[in-house]
Amino acid sequence: MKYPNYIILYIRFLLISLCSLACSPDNHDDFVVSSDTNRTIPIPKNSPERDSLIIIGKRNATKKAHQLTDIRYSPRNPIRYNLGEYSPDRSIKGIIYSSVKEIGTYVGTNVSFHTFMTAIHNPRSKIYTEQIDQPPYHGTNGKAYYGTVCSDLVSYALGLKPAFFSHDFPTSDLMQKVDYSSIDNIQVADVLWKSGHVAIITDIWYDDKGSISELEISEAVQRGCHRYNVSRSNFLSFMQKSFTYIYRYQELYKNTSYTTCPEFVAVMDEEPILFTYNDDLCADKGDKACYLVNEPVVINVQHAYDFLELYKDDELYCSIANNSIDILLENLPYGDYKACISSNGTISDFTYWKVIDIQMTADRKNGRVYFSSKNAKPESVSFCSISGSRQNPATKLYRHQFTSEELESGYAIIPKGMTMSDYPYLKIYFSTDYGTIQSKPVNWFE
Repeated sequence: MKYPNYIILYIRFLLISLCSLACSPDNHDDFVVSSDTNRTIPIPKNSPERDSLIIIGKRNATKKAHQLTDIRYSPRNPIRYNLGEYSPDRSIKGIIYSSVKEIGTYVGTNVSFHTFMTAIHNPRSKIYTEQIDQPPYHGTNGKAYYGTVCSDLVSYALGLKPAFFSHDFPTSDLMQKVDYSSIDNIQVADVLWKSGHVAIITDIWYDDKGSISELEISEAVQRGCHRYNVSRSNFLSFMQKSFTYIYRYQELYKNTSYTTCPEFVAVMDEEPILFTYNDDLCADKGDKACYLVNEPVVINVQHAYDFLELYKDDELYCSIANNSIDILLENLPYGDYKACISSNGTISDFTYWKVIDIQMTADRKNGRVYFSSKNAKPESVSFCSISGSRQNPATKLYRHQFTSEELESGYAIIPKGMTMSDYPYLKIYFSTDYGTIQSKPVNWFE
């Protein structure tokens, strides 16, 4: 009889949680940051508390990976992707493979499933109209405006910020190599790696003797995100053919953040929820999307109307009565926006978006980067090329999640020796309740 991993993890979680109530070690030597309060909470090593958080981290890794592999949708218009084109009304399972590193629109990591799915539903959204492999873009290995790649699927599943590239895994101090000569050494959330590609273990089945009988692997490949099983008898030959090493994330206990979206993809024990789309209007990036100040916003209206009402921070900003089906809004100040249309006295539902204020200054003389925002939280900083690529290992190029001290001071110090003229562009990522948006790239050497 095979026992799914989630049942075993749940039993272990209950046992460890009971043990933790009786344990109160006083040698706290590691910390986790509370997302609610930004305060550090001590987590002792080799403790029931940490073990219970690791179990949660594994479960979250599986859930987040399954969100990317299991989501289903049907395009309203053709979608270009690396292997060709998805035709309208075709049923697609799994997020599209597209390296959107230049524009920072990875689904899950940067863009919510809500925004992605409402963009799919909007027949004139950027997922259909924007060609990111053509000028003025510089990107490679991507055609769709939204998507993911192998390293971002794994980064999203593990909660890595900033997200890893595939070559970061073997060079990171956060990753420990796993001896896979025996399949029984493998755990959920272990990372399978070879040069240029990564995948993640998302489920394990055990036989009645407690030995691993089968593994589930989730990954993003050119045809999209998917998951598949490998049996015990085929595991070593599979590794020899497909991967080189296996790594284990050493801070899995920090992977405590998970956002359900059962209206679009229900995973594991979640119950699906019916979602009603707005068939009247939608922002061109999708509903609840983020735009930068001075970035044009286009509202796609799907039928005739009398006028459009635009609200900023819940107050009427303006009314538009030109009856255009694509309403261009330029030079919007930062804030929370929503819009609706009136047709024959009937008011539609709203479409929502945010315009984000981002301030960033590179001070090369003093080795500092300054950052601020009036309506978003600075999250991380990274160097890259103009296309967003970073072919050198992270140990040679600066990428960093801001500390609480840096957030308070409004600047970070760029370590000497961690910049390269081949990758001169500095980007800062800012988070909101709608998702994450990146700053415009700034050349550190100019």
